[in-house]
Amino acid sequence: MRRLIFDLWPILLLLLLWQMWVSAAGYSSIVLVPPGAVLSDLLHFPGAYLSAALHTLVFALAGLGVGMALGLLLALAAWLCDLLAGLTTPFALLLSSTPVVCLIPVIARLFGYESRTELIAVALMTFFPTFVYCSAGLRQPPARTGDVLVVLHASRWQTLRLLALPAALPALATALRVGATYSVLVALVAEYLMQAGGLGTLFAVTMQQFQLARALGASALAMALSVALFEATRAIEERVAELYRAAS
Repeated sequence: MRRLIFDLWPILLLLLLWQMWVSAAGYSSIVLVPPGAVLSDLLHFPGAYLSAALHTLVFALAGLGVGMALGLLLALAAWLCDLLAGLTTPFALLLSSTPVVCLIPVIARLFGYESRTELIAVALMTFFPTFVYCSAGLRQPPARTGDVLVVLHASRWQTLRLLALPAALPALATALRVGATYSVLVALVAEYLMQAGGLGTLFAVTMQQFQLARALGASALAMALSVALFEATRAIEERVAELYRAAS
């Protein structure tokens, strides 16, 4: 707890100054609310946030799983086929350079303004980092290990199974960490634009109704989800890196 307070003291100080400033200025709740009002709404009306938070979390994790699976499979296929690598890399770069707020309306027009579109959007936007990290990991095995398999006349499939794929595990863990936090962002933007449920929709609706405390509460809860996923996946990444170093 002491270390947590030490790490978060700038944020706590900012919230305290925010509370004092709003209280002293006497702003209307339509204009600005103090952090205490947001915390009070979170504590007294948890049911208003629970279903929305679960919706965002489920679709973020499901989209992350689909995106990582597709990215890994395509990275493996590109490793096995140089022609496929040349064809898929420009597409992945084009996808990564497209802002999510521009991509989601296109996906919505193709698949409809439904929850499945949110899943597709998260999967597409988390596919790219997985593909990039896994492709880099597959092509960067430990030094001189590839020469050993060449001397032993290992086939390409054996090289993939025994060398390239294990060497890509730290990169896959890094892709998980990057994609986990990004998945929450994409899910929120999709929910905000399509009004398909979740914290993004809760934020949009409450802002339209001038319920600023609940809108900020939804934002704070979304931030907490993103931080929690980041910390969990960072622990996984560190554990995988530790096991990989021990094995090598």
